[in-house]
Amino acid sequence: MQKNGSNDITHIQLKYSVNKQDASFLTDVLKNFLEAYLLDQNRFFKLVYDFPVAKGHLSKIFASKLDEKSCTYWAGVISNIKKNNPSWNWSVYDFDKFISHLSFEKIEKSILATEIEKTLIRIYEINTDNVSLFANSIKILCFEKMEQRAYVTKAELDSKIQSVKIDISKGPQNPAHSWIRKLDYSKPSIDEGCSFYEGKKATPADIVSGFPIKRPSLEKDVINSICENMVTVIKASSGQGKTTLALRAAYILQNEYIPYQLLWCDEIKEIGNIVQYFKARIQLGEKILILIDNLDNHLSKWNYFVQLLQSELHCHYKLLITSREMDWYNYSGDLSNIQSLKVIKPALEEKEAIEIFNLFGEAKQLHPSITSWQRAWNKIAERQLLIEYVYLLTHGEMLSERIASQISEIGQSSSGKAKCEILRKVCFADLCGVRLSAVNLYASQSEDSGSDFGELLKCMEFEFLVHVNEESGYIEGLHPIRSKHVVERLHEFLPIDNTAISVMKMADKADLSILFSHLPEFTLNKETFFRDAVESLWDEKDLSNYTSAIQGLFSGSVMQYFLSNRAVFDDADAHGGLFLISTEMCPFAVFEDFGVSMDTLDKMRETFPDNKNIEYLCRLRERIPTCRLQETYVYVFCDCLYRKLCTLRFDGIKDIMSYASISEWIYNINPEWNVSVGLSLDDLWSKPEKLTLECISTLMYLSYCGNREKYMEFVERNLKSILTYLKQWNRSHRVFIDSEKNAIHIEYILRLHNIKTGNEQSVSRLKLLCKAMPIFDLYCADALKPTVDLLAAYPVPDDAHKEMSIRNIVIMFHQNLTSLWNKTIMSNYEFDTVTEWLNYWFDVREHICLLADKCCACIYKLLSGKTLGGLAGEVDKLREDFALITTGEKRYPKEDRPFEEKATVPERLGKIKNKYFQSIQNFMNQFAGFLAKEEQKQRLAMVNLITAQSSLVTMQNYFAEIAIDFGFQERQMVLCVMETQNIERLIMCCRYYQAHSPNKYFNKYQIRNWYDGYCRAERKIAEEGFLALKSKYLIHFPDKIYTIDMLSYYPIIVDNFDMASESNLTEWHLGCIAFSDAPFDYLVILSANEFEEINSAALQFPRQMLVDVKKAIESENYSSLDKLLHPYPVDVTAQMLDCFSEKYDLPEKKVTDVDEFPIGDIAEELWIYSKSVELLTEPEDACYLADQTQDIQPNIAEMLRLLKNKLPLKDVDWLIEICDNVFSGEKFDDIMFNNVNEHFIQKKIEQ
Repeated sequence: MQKNGSNDITHIQLKYSVNKQDASFLTDVLKNFLEAYLLDQNRFFKLVYDFPVAKGHLSKIFASKLDEKSCTYWAGVISNIKKNNPSWNWSVYDFDKFISHLSFEKIEKSILATEIEKTLIRIYEINTDNVSLFANSIKILCFEKMEQRAYVTKAELDSKIQSVKIDISKGPQNPAHSWIRKLDYSKPSIDEGCSFYEGKKATPADIVSGFPIKRPSLEKDVINSICENMVTVIKASSGQGKTTLALRAAYILQNEYIPYQLLWCDEIKEIGNIVQYFKARIQLGEKILILIDNLDNHLSKWNYFVQLLQSELHCHYKLLITSREMDWYNYSGDLSNIQSLKVIKPALEEKEAIEIFNLFGEAKQLHPSITSWQRAWNKIAERQLLIEYVYLLTHGEMLSERIASQISEIGQSSSGKAKCEILRKVCFADLCGVRLSAVNLYASQSEDSGSDFGELLKCMEFEFLVHVNEESGYIEGLHPIRSKHVVERLHEFLPIDNTAISVMKMADKADLSILFSHLPEFTLNKETFFRDAVESLWDEKDLSNYTSAIQGLFSGSVMQYFLSNRAVFDDADAHGGLFLISTEMCPFAVFEDFGVSMDTLDKMRETFPDNKNIEYLCRLRERIPTCRLQETYVYVFCDCLYRKLCTLRFDGIKDIMSYASISEWIYNINPEWNVSVGLSLDDLWSKPEKLTLECISTLMYLSYCGNREKYMEFVERNLKSILTYLKQWNRSHRVFIDSEKNAIHIEYILRLHNIKTGNEQSVSRLKLLCKAMPIFDLYCADALKPTVDLLAAYPVPDDAHKEMSIRNIVIMFHQNLTSLWNKTIMSNYEFDTVTEWLNYWFDVREHICLLADKCCACIYKLLSGKTLGGLAGEVDKLREDFALITTGEKRYPKEDRPFEEKATVPERLGKIKNKYFQSIQNFMNQFAGFLAKEEQKQRLAMVNLITAQSSLVTMQNYFAEIAIDFGFQERQMVLCVMETQNIERLIMCCRYYQAHSPNKYFNKYQIRNWYDGYCRAERKIAEEGFLALKSKYLIHFPDKIYTIDMLSYYPIIVDNFDMASESNLTEWHLGCIAFSDAPFDYLVILSANEFEEINSAALQFPRQMLVDVKKAIESENYSSLDKLLHPYPVDVTAQMLDCFSEKYDLPEKKVTDVDEFPIGDIAEELWIYSKSVELLTEPEDACYLADQTQDIQPNIAEMLRLLKNKLPLKDVDWLIEICDNVFSGEKFDDIMFNNVNEHFIQKKIEQ
């Protein structure tokens, strides 16, 4: 406020901004001016500003050039102010007079500041070096007066100047000067960031140099908190970027706040000096930001300092504190005494992880093995740990140093021993992939912490050393990387053996395999450790822990073998032979007892002697060192366990099944360790019904291997009872020996709905049979099932029929071992994330699109009569790249790891790879021959291309299901369109190329028209084959065909076609003969009713059948018709209906009345009952027969009850009579089975 010569009072307001302002900016200023104007209308008002002004109402009022429109606008603004402040004296308000009292002047801030300093120097004789102190102190005085809405008098101004002069004259006498430093952001780093990239704590120089990445979201949170709160706390575990974040915030705010760091504050008596120091800075006009970095015992009285600061000073200061979780737990104090505090917990975000990777890459600080940020990120993404991420990128020492410092600090605390004991166990368990229950951990503690165990765990969790899952009650290590360093630090002078035994005792039973699989990663005193381990796991009622331990140790030993020879396995993978090499290197690929071994590669070399890749893999196999089991932990453990088992009497063993499994494992590790040597087979067979068939078979096999004479003597003596047992416990119905062929046969009843499992059921029975009696040359199995006359015309393979030599069965005895071996090795060839896996397959698909495009370009060139030139090289390069990227294992994350649940997502990918991707690979390999017009190569190339197109939609749908959950939808949709177009265009080009010679007038745009005509001509040939039937039937012909794999299908729709009519079928058999000349593999007949609704079933005719009918008629050799393929029903699919221009709805599969009735089930149950009675006639089979048939009668009775209201009474009585007769002993054979079914089918047809 100023007075001029005429005593007019002018109120002056300063407004500065770097942003351009519009009319809305002036509203608050006018409000301030109006409040004073309504009290005294003789006062004037001036706004001094320094910002760009937008054109419009604001620029006009500043220039005092208001027009009518602007006057209306500002009148409206003042009207809104009036509404919001009705208590003001608006009766004296006059718009024009008020506007005339306003003035505006633009003065740059720097000019105004310079003028103020000049005036101070002139009036008060101030030294120029100190002028900013005086200016700032006056500014603070003005701010305080403004808060009080009071005047600043000349006397107060003189007093303030004198006060500053006195403070300056005192000099640095306050001892707090030694504990406080001003943060200096003026000097860049002098070591080019070496310390920073090694993981050392950031400094202001690092911030100035721009080494740390910017974390906009977190920085914004911190800065907003500083603006809104008195105290801001950044709280996180060690190495999570707290200091860097704090220094960045102070750097960003340095134009508003002067940053100081408080270095010491652990004595209450000195707090007053610290407060006085900052009070003096504020009095000198500074607005200060106090940083307390890494809260610890040296800063433990910070809470009291803030309380005193609050009582002494009311404004112009903020505090920023960084603290580890545990230190905050120890030193936070009573937070209720602090007026305004906010805690921020920083966590690493994915975008920040990418920036860190890029920053380290530019600084050449990445470890040579690191090529992508994703692998490191995926390992820490769940916990979002910064220091672990940096360690994974750089393999630096900082994490180890931080952990060592933490452990040292913990060890010096009062509860240090107890904490270190917990850390040893929990972190070791974390490294081994298992969790420990809080209950077991508490019970295992040998050190007394002197405090509550729960509070102890919380304290440790606060420092991010362990994670407490309160819901499950389990304690976990925070992350394996951190746990690794903790374990190394805590076992520098102590053996890890005791910790491992302790964890072993605490681990859940389900986790034992995983725990033992990690033990080979550690250096243990093998003999004593595994002897102790055997004793620790002993439980006479449950020996299964030993099986888990052996499996885990075997897997872990395989992993160590793989890591030692990884380069060779990687080479095998690069040549597409990883699984072959892995399988043949397994020690259990050889059965010395039977002279059997896995020699797949050798057989392949014999079959393909000129294949260089197979030859290379064979040579590679010879270079790989064999796995020496004698040098592994699993060998030592089995040795200790064998010695333990040898002390046991068989009749005293309570868990025989686990005993058998353990014995087999031990024998496989070393055939000299055969516990069956002391086993009495008579004892084993004394009560075989109490044991499983698997258990009996295993012990019989071990007995055979250990003492064949003793085994053969027992078998010859008890052959009949052994065969009876094997028959009954194998759920079979006949076991007999063919002495002439030295073969054993097993027959079992297989229900029709299980017919697809015939192969699996027969093989599993033969495996158990062979294991129990490995004394035959041939093992045969057959499934007994009723012969269905309705299917007699169709060739149905009998998958259940098996004739297997002993060498082909015994190799399966090691199936579990070789499977575990391969799972362990293959687990090293997974993608880390589903995103990476999807990216890979999407890249492959895009590569195929590019290949298809280039192949079309080649065809265009050749058809134009030009040479390929450089295009040939491009295609070859793309083909080689495609072969390279698709060779080797590209497994889904955690696809099939040992001891983990198998992932379901990749199950369908195998078929898709074979049908689509392999077909494309084959086509590309044959493309050069295709272009050369080699007939065989052209035929094979087109077969593969058609197969690929046929499976394209299936492949796309598979990836679409997965893409939804991982943000790939847009890329998937674009790619699907591209694939469909490119594959279709390639097929058109290939067909055109086959039919045409080069022509200089060739135009690629004529291909589609020609291809459409070509397809129409093919369909026309088929259509003309129905001329004889078109006069009687209304037939709808397709606009296109469809393919399944390499086969082509030509669908038609016939109105009101009765597929059950024998006369109709005969008529169509003869009427369709001309279709034999069509170029399609199958004719598919669909039926539509008068409402144009499609029947759910269609009839499929093989073209070859019609060709054979035609030949038989022409040659008059009608006897050959008995051997013909017959048409068969298939379900109608959307693929069929898409071939027609008219749109039909996909029909729901209708269940006919006959299907609803369990006639077939009743007939099958009667057949099973009759066959069981026929076969199980021995006295010892009586109980087994009763067990096999006990459910049949009540099942049939229930089905008959359901039929009573659905079938005529006569038919129900007929069925009941048949059932009664069968249960009374009458035979129910295939003839009776088919009679019952055909009786009801015929009744349905007659309806």
